[in-house]
Amino acid sequence: MKQTLTLAFLGGAREVGRTSILLELEDINILLDCGINIGIKGENRYPISPPKNPDIAIVSHAHLDHSGYIPVIARKYGCKIYATPPTQDISEILCIDLLKIAKECNEVPPFEVKDVMALRKYFIDSSYRTPITLHENIRLMMYRSGHILGSAMIKIEADDLSILYTGDLSMRNSKTLEMADVDVGKVDILIIESTYGHSSDKHPSRQKTEQEFIKTIEKTIKRGGKILIPAFAVGRAQEVMLTLESYMRSKALTNVPIYIDGMIKKINELYRIYWFYLRPQIRRAIRYAKRNPLESKLFTIVKDRDEPVEREEPCIIISTSGMLEGGPAMFYLKELGGDPKNLICLTGYQVPGTRGRRLLDGERKIELPKGGSIEVLAEVKMFDFSAHADQPSLFRFISHLRGLKKVFCIHGEEIKVLDFSERIKKNKKIEAYAPKVGERIPIQI
Repeated sequence: MKQTLTLAFLGGAREVGRTSILLELEDINILLDCGINIGIKGENRYPISPPKNPDIAIVSHAHLDHSGYIPVIARKYGCKIYATPPTQDISEILCIDLLKIAKECNEVPPFEVKDVMALRKYFIDSSYRTPITLHENIRLMMYRSGHILGSAMIKIEADDLSILYTGDLSMRNSKTLEMADVDVGKVDILIIESTYGHSSDKHPSRQKTEQEFIKTIEKTIKRGGKILIPAFAVGRAQEVMLTLESYMRSKALTNVPIYIDGMIKKINELYRIYWFYLRPQIRRAIRYAKRNPLESKLFTIVKDRDEPVEREEPCIIISTSGMLEGGPAMFYLKELGGDPKNLICLTGYQVPGTRGRRLLDGERKIELPKGGSIEVLAEVKMFDFSAHADQPSLFRFISHLRGLKKVFCIHGEEIKVLDFSERIKKNKKIEAYAPKVGERIPIQI
């Protein structure tokens, strides 16, 4: 028997943020991710309501643009939620932090602490390459995506129809994780992220990025400045920490205090707990040498935020949030941003509308969450520590798939998803489309 399928795009289509897709099958409705849009206030911050009640939800990874609305879904529909154990634990931490930031910004969040705590009733553990039966003849398989700790690609097999949703994926090894698994079997329908899907998107080599990063930091230290690195607590912070630790240990970077603030400490504890998800080199260091580089003596956990700000000598501060949308990074921006000796290092994708994106685009008068503004005179630099695949890598991933018939390009700014889908059609001779939010597309195979 063949399944009929309709895809409903509830968010994350021709935009980055609030990713959510409903798979409407004959026997079951499956919600893939349910995030929020970090860079937008008001109605378009959240996914639109699903046209049918989801029977289950599956979360690809814990970043809020994929998981930040899950407490509402659990409260409203009471459905089972499949995710890897790291994704479950990190989602809980990030959602609680979201509530704190909402309070700082005088916003009314869509859920409460009790809704986040209730997620434990609905979460079901999923593991890579371990099949789970969701319904008669409908199976779930998760594969490593290489994006952040516990992140997964989601494959749904319904009779002879196979659908792969990539979530966010990386096609190169990072300091902490191995790249996405490309041995995923037959795929009829691919739903793929396009964050860096434009033909002009090509990441520099990680070695080049690291060298430029270290060179710029060393230059700032030499002129007596301080370095603020707003970083995503999951993934980017750990990559930055390990890079600094490596270069300082080898004496290639002047040894100055590295302060860690925000949720990063909590997330680092989860990296130790879930060490078996990490790259073999780090697994061996933690398991056998009892050395966790994320717990190096080079790092100081902030207890008093005035300490790094008031010290006269240079220092490095790594703090959440990565797009300067709240958290302690805003305190440091206010205190350090007005001094031209200082440096602000952006290390990841900046969603349109966020303070980080406005800084990256050249705006220097930045409003503060509780009113007022700051004139940013500090140097602002972007370093591509991205954990997303660029367009050549996305094509390389697609080339590994067998039996591919249709591709849906999502999770990218409109110009990027349109360019990517057109190039798939032209170069791969495969039907490709960039859906809009609210579209419901019936699939015939």
